[in-house]
Amino acid sequence: MAGKIGKCNTVSLKHPGTSVQKIKFVAQAELPTKHGIFTIMGFLSERDSKEYTVVIHGDVMGKEDCPVRIHSECHTGEIWGSLRCDCREQLEASIKYINAKPYGLIIYCKQEGRGIGLLNKLKSYQLQDHGLDTVEANLHLGFPVDMRDYTAGIDIIQFLGIKSVALLTNNPKKIEAFNQKGIPVTRRVPLVITPNKYNEGYLKTKKEKLNHLL
Repeated sequence: MAGKIGKCNTVSLKHPGTSVQKIKFVAQAELPTKHGIFTIMGFLSERDSKEYTVVIHGDVMGKEDCPVRIHSECHTGEIWGSLRCDCREQLEASIKYINAKPYGLIIYCKQEGRGIGLLNKLKSYQLQDHGLDTVEANLHLGFPVDMRDYTAGIDIIQFLGIKSVALLTNNPKKIEAFNQKGIPVTRRVPLVITPNKYNEGYLKTKKEKLNHLL
């Protein structure tokens, strides 16, 4: 795993198909964005057969105190610009933060609706339109409050040899997941998003019922 590519100064993995800790590296390419030029890497998890993408700025291989965001997919917020949540704002804040640092990365996970899937998330929205909060709606549908799993994302961190992370999150569950896997979280980087009239109740529920650090 040697060599460098593009303007991102990112270590190039020359052998697609390499597997470590049940995560398989598939491909990488330069990714110019409105926020800056990054490297995008694709991985396949042998744990859940899901595809994961990682957007990297700078050389993250073997780093300590590496800024990391593990971000769960939000179709409604990131595609349609929904104001019911703060997912899109958190993602964009993370991209800007990492681009301003010497190095860092964002791992994008397919875990829509805290893991219940897109269509069930829409069912949850429908229940919320009738007075339930986001936690009550998931439980009403027969799902746990939060089904997300960060193991594959942590597999990617281990694949890249990152020794410790500065975790961009408001969710203590993510910090616990890293600690359980033996990857030190040197510090938490808060993602402070200004509420709007559509997501004030949602953010209040995340703080009061999910213990998010808002």
